[in-house]
This record gives sequence, C-alpha cells and structure tokens, in this order.
Amino acid sequence: MPVNRIYFRKRKTFRVFLGIALWVLSGAFRPISSAYALQGQGLEPAETSAFTTPDWAKGLVWYQVFPERFANGNPKNDPAGLDQVLMDWDGVWTSSSIEEIERAWNRGRIAADLFGRTQVSGQGGMRRTVYSRRYGGDLQGVYQQLENIRDSGFTGIYLCPVFTSRSLHKYDASDHRHIDPTLADPDSYDDPGIGHTFLREGEDPYDETTWTWTPADEWFVDVFLPKAKSLGLRVMLDGVWNHVGLDHFAFQDVRIRGKDSAFADWFEVVFDEEGALIGWQGWSRVNGSLPEFRHVGDDIAAGPKAHIMAVTRRWMDPNGDGDPSDGIDGWRLDVAGEIGAGFWGDWRSLVKSINPEALIVAEIWHDADEMLSDKAFDAQMNYPFAYVIADWLAIGDADIRNNALVAANRLGRVFHHGAEVDQVQLNLMGSHDTERLGSLMQNRWARGFDNESSRWFGRYEPEAVGERAQARSLAAVAAMIASPGAVMMYNGDEYALPGADDPDNRRPIPWGHFSASQLEMRWAISRLLRWRDDDVVGDVLRIGDVAFEACGDTSLLITRTFEGVQVRVVIAPEHDMLADPEAIELDLPGWDRAHEMERKLMAGLSDAPLQVRVYRRR
Repeated sequence: MPVNRIYFRKRKTFRVFLGIALWVLSGAFRPISSAYALQGQGLEPAETSAFTTPDWAKGLVWYQVFPERFANGNPKNDPAGLDQVLMDWDGVWTSSSIEEIERAWNRGRIAADLFGRTQVSGQGGMRRTVYSRRYGGDLQGVYQQLENIRDSGFTGIYLCPVFTSRSLHKYDASDHRHIDPTLADPDSYDDPGIGHTFLREGEDPYDETTWTWTPADEWFVDVFLPKAKSLGLRVMLDGVWNHVGLDHFAFQDVRIRGKDSAFADWFEVVFDEEGALIGWQGWSRVNGSLPEFRHVGDDIAAGPKAHIMAVTRRWMDPNGDGDPSDGIDGWRLDVAGEIGAGFWGDWRSLVKSINPEALIVAEIWHDADEMLSDKAFDAQMNYPFAYVIADWLAIGDADIRNNALVAANRLGRVFHHGAEVDQVQLNLMGSHDTERLGSLMQNRWARGFDNESSRWFGRYEPEAVGERAQARSLAAVAAMIASPGAVMMYNGDEYALPGADDPDNRRPIPWGHFSASQLEMRWAISRLLRWRDDDVVGDVLRIGDVAFEACGDTSLLITRTFEGVQVRVVIAPEHDMLADPEAIELDLPGWDRAHEMERKLMAGLSDAPLQVRVYRRR
C-alpha cells in the first residue's frame, strides 16, 4: 500500500451542515510515526524466553510478486470493463494510446460519480490513464514460473493482494472471501462490471463454512498452493484489514440501503435525514475510494472484526479440518500501524491457534520495536534496513554516502530486537511502493528514501540503469544476504530493471526482452541468494551471530559466526572501492581458512563489489 512514513491518528466525529458531511477532529491532532498507533496500548516487549518466531522463516529468501504485472498465464481470464483498458504486454509504457485517452474521457462522461470528469492532458495523458491499464498478469503466470523462482534462490513467495478487486493493485478489496477471478480463474471469465459484489443467499459474513468456493478459489487452494509447497516455496498473502474498496459487498449494501443496512456499523459513515449515505471515512480522505472499517478504541468494530477472523480461517485452513498444511504459511499486513493493539492481539491469537508456525509480518516503515512481540507481529518489512543501505550506496548526504563507518553503526542499531525477531525481519531495498532498486542506485543524490522518485520529477532518470548502478545494486543485495533476517526482493529487481516510484515500478516484467547486462545481474544475484542455502555457510548467514564494522573508508565488513564457522563478507559500493582483502583476514589460534569454500562462493563473482572469507574452528 502506498504510505507516508508519518501517519495521523485521530478520533472522528461527524456533523451535517447544509447537506454536506463534515468531519470534526476532536482531541490532539499531531504527526506521529506509524509505531505510535500501538504504543501506550499495553504492548510491551515480550520476554525473550517466551516469544518465539517460526524457525522456517529465519533467513528465508522471499520473492515479492505483483501479480497483475508479473506474467499472463491465462489470457482467457484477462480483465475487461468500462474502468479497465487491456494493454499489449510488450506495448509502449511511457505514453497513452488514443484508445486509453478516449476511454478515460468517456468514463468521465458516462459515470462521473464513479470516475470523475477526467481531463487528459500533460505527459501525453499517461498520468491520467495509467491506472486504468490492465495487462492480464495472473497467478497462472506465477505458477508457470515457480520452478524458475525456486532455481533463482528464492524459498518463499509473498503475493501482493489477490482477493477480488477491480483495481490493478487490489489493496481495495471487493471481497476478501474470494481470489480475484482475473488472477486465478482457470478457464474464461466474463466481467459483470462495477457494483456486482454481494453476499449470496444463505451466506453468513461471519461463518466461512457458508461461503461458496469459486473456480479461482479452488484453483488457488488445490493447484497453486500444492505446487509451490512441493517445490519448497512458502506462500505469504497480503492482508488488508484496515480498509476496503467502494465495490466491497458490505459497503455496497450501505450505499444501497443506507442506515437500514446490516453493515451500517461496519464503517464510519454519515447519513442524511432520510437515511441515505452522504459521507464516510476513507483511508486517505473523507469520501475517499478506500472506506475504512470502523475503529472502536484500540480495536476494529465487532462486525468487520468477526468477518476478518472468518476470512483468516478460510485461507489458513481451507478445508477446516484443523490441519493447516493445505493453507497459506503467513500474512503480510498492510498499514498495520493504523490498527490498534486490541485487534492485533486477538487476531494474532487466532492465527497462532490455527497454525503456531504461521508468520506475521507488519508493513510499518519505522522501527516497529515493541510491536514485535507475542501481542502483535513476528516481524516487519524492514524499511529501516533499506534506509541505511540506500544512504550508504546512493542517496545519503555527502558525509554519509560511501561512508562505511556510519553504515556499520546504523546497522547495529537496526538489528537490536533479539534473535527471534531479527532473524525473521524482511530486509528489503524496494517494493511495489518504492522506486526499483536499480533506479534507486542510478539516481544518486541526497534525498530521502522514497522521495523525489517519480518519473515526473525533473532530474529523475527512470529508464536507464548503468554499470555503476548495477554494481551498487549488487552491493545492496550482498548486504541483505550477509545481514541477519530474511531477504525480500521485489519481482524484477533481480534483473536491475529500471522503474521510478508508482506507477513506474509496476510495469509488466519484460519476459524475453532482457538485455545481456540484465541477465548477468540476475545470474549474479542468484549466486548470492543461494549462499543462504549452502551446506556450509547457509546456517551461518541465516541464524549466526553478527558484527558490523567498517573496513577502510568505504567498505562494510559483516561478520557472521555460528557453530564453529565464521563468514566475513566485505562489501563496497563498487569493485574498485573494495578494501585490501588482507584487512579482513582472521588471525586467531584454532581457526583455519576454508579456501575451497571461498572459491565456491565467489565463482563467477570476481568483478562484484565484494569479497568473502570463510573460517572453520579446528
């Protein structure tokens, strides 16, 4: 979910004046970090001896997939509708077609209440039309690439939202109970259009056993999940529990029935004197496109909360037999800091009761700290790690960029939560919410992470990723591999594809059109990822002790030690900036250098901006 790293928490009251729903903010209104939403609500760090995280997730290598733009495995289920324009997968990205422009104009004329009166101008109209593009990417396309994903060194797949939604990103669910048919219907799919998401007769929103299974649902549970698991790939879904889309079945019911809707208390809403809906709290604004579920204190209101619990049970134990092996392995939680501790405590208890080994990862852009406990989350998307590496390699101020000592000190503060948390943190350098890794390294000037990164920002270069940027991208991946925690790569970053921030980072993956240098990058990154599964150094890199040091002015030394094996990885921004290899030699009695292992790890990586030393205790 696109987020700012500063959130506003507020209490909401309503007043109707001259027929317009006005929101009155009561109480203190102040900018706070995402972590603040849960602080002071009874969350304290768990006792180290009591709090554990899943062993399988420690040091895992996650591949983040944005399904609509990954690969089109079944053209028969492609999206089609007034609000969508189906595009050629390999078509021109940087400008709008005549059809796009005409359809955008027509949508505004025909259904202005849904789409607004679109004025197509500037940047070739792309800024006005790009979000209506659909390319037909689906889970069948991911399914067909599962072996390739595994062979590239990944051991888990994190899927961006796959539940029913009309948008390309699907963070605005119409129905969490079902997999979107344009992503998973194994046959053809006829789109009924906007406003056709409702409960069927006999379906209870609080009882998952009453819900139908669509062809897309069945294919996901019976075909996709079994194949992924047979290849040793864990599967994590994106849970968006804070808000839904305008097309959501419950919100649709409120729009139609007003205050008489059975779901009226699911949302923060305002009705006129006749009971018709005239206002609601959206995630980003009043009457916005992402209606928020109603919050009560530090919890979500009883109705939507019970529904979320039923949705959780459905995908964690699809056949309801008490054995979660047929379900997903974990959840990544969108805007987790905007929901209170009461909800997360109850939701975590449910998740762990279904599968004690399930992983719970929060999207929080600051150090989540005390929220990483047995009362909330196992891990977070570790953006604090990305801030350090991005500053060191690309976007830090003059006294920070290329400064290994500053990077080492900051990394030491990032990994402070204890082994159970630090070993499952999702270390990342980019995601669907940020510019791509290659473009981050290409656009090297002092700026904040996820700032000045639009393709329309004057000095930003969105199309090229040069040799130096590729080298620095490889250095960033090496830092992820050598540090504690899991590794997460956004699909396409293994090729160092170019891409500014949203929407540019969501271009279709150009299968069959990679350049020679992009293929070389993918090969080199794959070599590094496989270090995590190596028989000798894999456990060391996944769960070993860690020390961060500077090695010379620009090189970062990361030392990992576990059960008589020590791995010392020195990383520089570029190859010619590497410190003298002798600087990382270990001269300790009782330890021998494993030359053959070093040669194995560095095979084909002689020009990479890193060196490795491996030692074994006699």
